[in-house]
Parts: sequence; C-alpha cells; structure tokens
Amino acid sequence: MTARLAFRIAYAMKACFAYAMDVTSPCICGRLRRASRTLSRFYDEALTDVGLNINQFAVLRTLARLGPSRLVDLAEATLHEKSALWRTLQPLIRQGWVIAEAAPGARGQTLSLTPEGVQKLADALPHWTTAQTRVAALLGPREAALIDLLSELETDV
Repeated sequence: MTARLAFRIAYAMKACFAYAMDVTSPCICGRLRRASRTLSRFYDEALTDVGLNINQFAVLRTLARLGPSRLVDLAEATLHEKSALWRTLQPLIRQGWVIAEAAPGARGQTLSLTPEGVQKLADALPHWTTAQTRVAALLGPREAALIDLLSELETDV
C-alpha cells in the first residue's frame, strides 16, 4: 500500500467517524430503543407480582384477542421473529398458561391460552392497567399522537 493510499483511507475513516459521532443529529432508532427499554422496565416492575414480564403479558393478551393461532401468525401479529417469540413462549408453556398442539392438517403447532392462562392474564390486567394509566398521564394529550406515529412507523418503515 502506498503512502498516498494509506492517507486516503485514514482520511476517509476519520470523516466517517466524525459523521457517526455527530452529536447534533440524534439517532432516531437509538432514542426509540432507549425509550422502549425504559418502558419495558417500568411495565416489568408493575407485572412482577404476578410473575410475568411485559413481553409475556403482551403474548398472552394477543393470544386472548386472536384465539388459537399458529406461531407464524402470532409472530406476525406481534412483530416478533419466530425464534424470539418461541423463546418467549417457552416459560408460558411450562407454566401451563399456553398450550402448543399439533395443527390439524397443517405444519407447525397451534398455540392457545389454557384456562390457567386466561386467569393469569386476568390477574395481570390490573397491574398492567395501573402502569398504562401512569404512562398515559405522563403523555397527556400527546398519547394519541404517539400511538398514531408508532403505528405509522410499524407499517411504513
């Protein structure tokens, strides 16, 4: 490598680093991820007394809304990768809150809430509602706009 080429590479790397470290333009994804982690911790704390985290609660809630579902359909509804969703489901299946049965005439399994899962969701709902109410109060009239914006991001990006 010539000295001139080495200089150009070093200059390009320095320019890329300077651009990446530009603190005047925040990373939208980074900000959303930090906000998501903060909210997840808040909801996890609210649900800790019932032995669920917010991901598990959301899966139970979605299964209650959809009814029996294939993993692929549940993953699509929750925007999870199938493997990540399957890992989230494992403790719910072990606890007997969700059942995975062979889907008749189809590949894969059908996932359903058990009566114990319905009860677990009912036990968790007041805790979730308390957390939801606190976040909604913090957002005030901006809540609807935030929900609309997040929905738009989910569908258009």
